[in-house]
Amino acid sequence: MEKPRKPKAAASGWAGGLQRLGRCLGVAGCLLVLGCSTPARAQTRAADSLRAEVRAHPRPDTARVNRLNALALELRTNAPDESAGLFQAARQLAQQLGHTAGAAEAQLGLAFYFRHRSEYGPAERYSEQARRGFEQVGNRLGQTRSLYNLSCVYSEQGLYAKSLRANLRGLALAEAQHSEKWLAFLNTQLGITSTYLGEYANARQYLDQGLRWAKLSGDQTGIGHAYAGLGDLARMRGQWAVAQRNYEQDATIFRQLKYEAGLLFEEINIGDMEERQGQYAQAFASARSGLRRARRLQAVGEAPRAQLVLARTFLHTGHPDSALVYAQRSLRATQRSGAKEYSRDASQVLAQAAARLGRFADAYRYEQLFGAYRDSLNSSDLKRQAAVLEYRAELAKKQVQIALLTRNSELSQARNRQQRWVLLGALLALAAVAGLSAVLWRNSHEKQRAYALLKQQQDELRAAQSQLVQAEKWALVGELSAGIAHELQNPLAFMQNFAEVSVALLDADPAAPAGPASLEQEIMAGLRQNLQKISQQGQRASSIISDMLAHARTGTGPRVPTNLNALVAEAVALAYQGAGAREAGSAPALVQELDPQLPAVAVAPSDLTRVLVNLCTNALYAVRQRPAGPAPYQPTIVVSTRQPTPDTVEIRVRDNGTGMSPAVRDQIFRPFFTTKPAGEGTGLGLSLSRDIVTKGHGGSLTVETREGEGTEFVVTLPA
Repeated sequence: MEKPRKPKAAASGWAGGLQRLGRCLGVAGCLLVLGCSTPARAQTRAADSLRAEVRAHPRPDTARVNRLNALALELRTNAPDESAGLFQAARQLAQQLGHTAGAAEAQLGLAFYFRHRSEYGPAERYSEQARRGFEQVGNRLGQTRSLYNLSCVYSEQGLYAKSLRANLRGLALAEAQHSEKWLAFLNTQLGITSTYLGEYANARQYLDQGLRWAKLSGDQTGIGHAYAGLGDLARMRGQWAVAQRNYEQDATIFRQLKYEAGLLFEEINIGDMEERQGQYAQAFASARSGLRRARRLQAVGEAPRAQLVLARTFLHTGHPDSALVYAQRSLRATQRSGAKEYSRDASQVLAQAAARLGRFADAYRYEQLFGAYRDSLNSSDLKRQAAVLEYRAELAKKQVQIALLTRNSELSQARNRQQRWVLLGALLALAAVAGLSAVLWRNSHEKQRAYALLKQQQDELRAAQSQLVQAEKWALVGELSAGIAHELQNPLAFMQNFAEVSVALLDADPAAPAGPASLEQEIMAGLRQNLQKISQQGQRASSIISDMLAHARTGTGPRVPTNLNALVAEAVALAYQGAGAREAGSAPALVQELDPQLPAVAVAPSDLTRVLVNLCTNALYAVRQRPAGPAPYQPTIVVSTRQPTPDTVEIRVRDNGTGMSPAVRDQIFRPFFTTKPAGEGTGLGLSLSRDIVTKGHGGSLTVETREGEGTEFVVTLPA
């Protein structure tokens, strides 16, 4: 058996190939491509028995081919190179004998071996040869296994459109055979690919289908494979508790199968999730157990993962010195194996631990290393985003083709029905010659109408297809713009981190002379001031890009029943604190008119809080900008909630500030429009707020204002 998932943490050689396979197959998938899931001890006994059979049968015939394939299959995990040699011998003998089925089995085994070694050229070639061989002998199960392996080969290379096509072909064959086991694995594979591409809704659907089919088949490895995929999906979405439960389900199956390597992998995953949830005692136990198991099994690729979990846990529990030790061990190991993701995370822990210990030069060096790894991984993310677009375009094309086929089928049925009516009319005409002319005229008229309707529907389908192409082009522009904005955040964050670390180094300099200010002190003070300005402007640019990325993001967070009164009160407090409105003598009067009978409303709390904080911040700015007049003026902000109808609730934010002119009011929701002085506003707050309310919650955001008197924003949400 082999290790599941996490290709980026792979070791070199065969073990590294097994780990890289995890993204596509997981433990169970790796075994079932070749049609076996035997526990380790049983494999050893079976291999010894098969060796004896091969030695006892030296005659070059089809029986020897089958025995060579069976022995190679048993040795695929513990002795991969010997296994590949046996598959090669079986292939050559089968081709000499014209034994197509035996040659196909050997070719699929070789494809599996080369894919583990990340040699995708021969892996693809042997998979396709095996598929054609199985097709020639009518072995549909073999074709399904070959297509599944092809899907994984393409997925591991980032060719997701090709992976999708191979997977769908395999699914069609599995459905034709009513194979619950392979329906489970192919659906789970679609879910794993969709998770990696960020298509989380589709991923959950496919993984749930895979789990249902696996449970129907009673195949424990298939069930574990689906739970592992669900765990990875939850991890990618930040749902640590859900991910932990799914990893524990997979670990339970490994215990039943007595598979130590798989149990080791999930044990470290569980420790990772416990640490992220703040369960530090449990995280220590799981990570230490995983580290001991990795050393016992000599799993050099897994020990750095356990060390990284221990380092993060020590850092969170106030032991930066221990965190430094374990993170250094993890970094050295992952640099040797080339696992950039874990090298990046270890560098980040080292920078934080060194800073806490006051070792600022080391912190600066590790921060540089962290930035380099992060930039390298972000470049890979841009390539993945391009693959997502190709995957979506391929899926949309197939959906359009299905729609066209469905429409053509409906039109054909309509023509058949019309022809039956024509035949009936002709028979009636033979019995009633007097009505023949009228029947023929009506039939001709109906034909013309039907053909006109057919032409109209075909024109509509062409227009819809053209619109789909245009939509994909705009989607490409939007995705690439979001990718560019995302990339700009990296140098800005790097610049800000350098400025902060440099200020810390200046503050920690013990060599500053005492007494009156010298020229050197003046230069150092100027340098500190410049670094602080660099950090402030970098933060402002990062804020603008964060707002742009929020605009580019599709959808909102999960919507849950929420007490709107409590959420409004919290948002007002955040706005006052952020704007410094609680300073003595400057705080505008705040009136909260909150309806105590207001029901709980399903909203995304973090997104709606962002809207309310933005509206309150704008209100605070408006009342402060109103010029003093002859009459006394008391700055006032009124925040209220109510339920005007059984189907809606309202949140109102009203101020008696400067108000807006009609020209300004017409542009306030336009991105990058702002009335604030340069450097004080980005012009994205109200535009993003309206998108959150309208697109994310199905509500509305309106404004009522009078210049010189005040402004009121009204958020209306479905109850």
